[in-house]
Amino acid sequence: MRETLRKLFRGSDAKPAQSTPAPDRVDYSYRVFWTKQARSWDAARRRSILAATRTLTASETFNPNVFERRYQVEGMDGEHSGASLLALIQVLEAFDAAE
Repeated sequence: MRETLRKLFRGSDAKPAQSTPAPDRVDYSYRVFWTKQARSWDAARRRSILAATRTLTASETFNPNVFERRYQVEGMDGEHSGASLLALIQVLEAFDAAE
């Protein structure tokens, strides 16, 4: 699982750290946040939230905005930005692949 998360944060074809550009700060922050959250969820909850988030982001009206919190995901509290939900999908897919 550690290797999968490393690839998620650095990219699967990442070069050594010295030649890799810094990741987008917002995307990175969202990934770190969601990784911390998803660690406390059991596998069933991660799968259900992944399915709900995929459905929401597949909508024609979905906008991957960076900061405006306008989306609610079934099974989660609060509202989230589009970019945050895309990062959540990446994190949950990494957990799924590691299991």
